[in-house]
Amino acid sequence: PYLYTEDGKEVYHTLIISPPRCGKTTLLRDMIRQLSDGSMNHPGMVVGVVDERAEIGACYMGVPQNDLGIRTDVLDCCPKDKGMMMLIRSMSPMVIAVDEVGSINDINAIEYVMNCGCKLVATVHGDSIEDLKDKPILNKLIEKKIFERFILLNNQKEIGHIEGIYDS
Repeated sequence: PYLYTEDGKEVYHTLIISPPRCGKTTLLRDMIRQLSDGSMNHPGMVVGVVDERAEIGACYMGVPQNDLGIRTDVLDCCPKDKGMMMLIRSMSPMVIAVDEVGSINDINAIEYVMNCGCKLVATVHGDSIEDLKDKPILNKLIEKKIFERFILLNNQKEIGHIEGIYDS
């Protein structure tokens, strides 16, 4: 429910923030599967995944070993910025998912994806939204209000504990 707008018709541009080993990639993988497969309240969507380090889909010989949903295409071992552009140009996804954004090239590709009308779900290393503001490249994501929803994870109670969900 935290991925969709109040009317349930649109997906928020969503950024998952957490320190390492707090469940960012696992949460992203689950979101991808749910968006792709759909539910009684939400139709399935075509999802494009750029899996630069093969952590999301765990592809073997081009086939994801993790369940990412029936409408998901994966670009395995492809740089995030180039992969996002390739997906937009050739696959017509409704949503693009990427793990661990952080370079200026990633940010430029994210802006391009969003300007093309595609929704984006991404993760980033950080302890808080304020932590991202202290990093010049990532601060652009906050200043420009590129993402509509932020999900902050930590491992204080358990791995993957949702500390908070915030709107831009």
